[in-house]
Amino acid sequence: MFDISIITIGDEICIGQIVNTNAAWIAGKVTSIGANVKLHSTIGDNRDSLIDELNRLLPISDLVILTGGLGPTHDDITKNVLCEYFGDDLVLHNDTLKYLKKIFSLRGYHLTERNMEQAYLPSICLVLKNEVGTAPGMLFEEKGKFVISLPGVPAEMKYIMNDSVIPFIKRKIAERNDNVVLYKNLQTTGIPESKLADMIGEPKEFLGDGSLAFLPSYRGVKLRIGVSGKNFETAREKLKKIEKVIFEKAGGNIFSADDESLVSKVGSLLSERNLTVAVAESCTGGLLGAEFTSISGSSVYFSGGVIAYSNEIKEKILNVSKDSLVQFGAVSEQVAFELARNVRDIFKTDVGIGITGIAGPTGGTEEKPVGTVFIGLAFGDNVKVKKFVFSTEREVNRERAVGTALTMLLNELQNNE
Repeated sequence: MFDISIITIGDEICIGQIVNTNAAWIAGKVTSIGANVKLHSTIGDNRDSLIDELNRLLPISDLVILTGGLGPTHDDITKNVLCEYFGDDLVLHNDTLKYLKKIFSLRGYHLTERNMEQAYLPSICLVLKNEVGTAPGMLFEEKGKFVISLPGVPAEMKYIMNDSVIPFIKRKIAERNDNVVLYKNLQTTGIPESKLADMIGEPKEFLGDGSLAFLPSYRGVKLRIGVSGKNFETAREKLKKIEKVIFEKAGGNIFSADDESLVSKVGSLLSERNLTVAVAESCTGGLLGAEFTSISGSSVYFSGGVIAYSNEIKEKILNVSKDSLVQFGAVSEQVAFELARNVRDIFKTDVGIGITGIAGPTGGTEEKPVGTVFIGLAFGDNVKVKKFVFSTEREVNRERAVGTALTMLLNELQNNE
């Protein structure tokens, strides 16, 4: 199999200033085409660390992918370290210089000496074009092993990966005619991990030499199937057989077999049926609305929402009865009912969702502890409200409320086809 290791470079990643999303994205991309990810490594902007990692990982990998350290500032050391590692020198790459001049001219900027440094590249590398930024990628070969260096900026890294690196890896896998590794994700929602495991039973009975992982999140449990085979066809057949068994055992809880997110699935169903939705949020503070609008084109079905954090806004904007607030409290079945119904009527949508709860860490009582959330769903002429008690952690409660609201809507859409 074609083994890949990933090194992300940057002090900001090491100290936790930013999250390392590059490694996760790269790993997902290369495994989807049959490569095997050996390991991830994160290092600071340090010459010795990079050389040590290359010495450690190149012998056990077919390809090492680096991200970061290709900018024009003093802490961007990757090019110089790679020159040292491969015994090479930087030379002016004329095509890159022409591209930089063109980009800076279009932006109305002067190309400084510091910016020109990005046109100096190792003489032995294959230059990988970057049409969304100023730092090109670089590909090195050493005794049948490869090193690819990419910018740390996610958009630039993704462009070069899709344009140059993925086709390169596909060619190498095909040339070797070696074992490939494939993964398939089945998305579930509305069922706890333990109950899902009970439904599926003992994986050894149907996995063969494959693998099955349970990956819980606030939106549901992802089932990741992994298989290997001597070629793509063999691996795909193994995947299909395992997938078929899992669907037979737990298909009612699986909403996607192609990595579609929960909110994307809900949006697709709303769009297919020409339905619209509006939201009234209290404890989630706009998270549900943000989830809907994270999908491009969601304006087709998502009309808008109101963040009604105070009782005054619940009354004045969403027409929640003052009597309901006084008698039952803001966190109650009745108020969730009115939030869902009224936001639907005000926005003139087909669906209304109302969320009210105690996110914490303060505000809980014996009767209504922290984590108590009421979610109302107005669908057509019907309004349903469910009560949940999640956890004592504020962000967990907010995220779980959003995931649960989406699951309620998904179930309603599937049950009213």
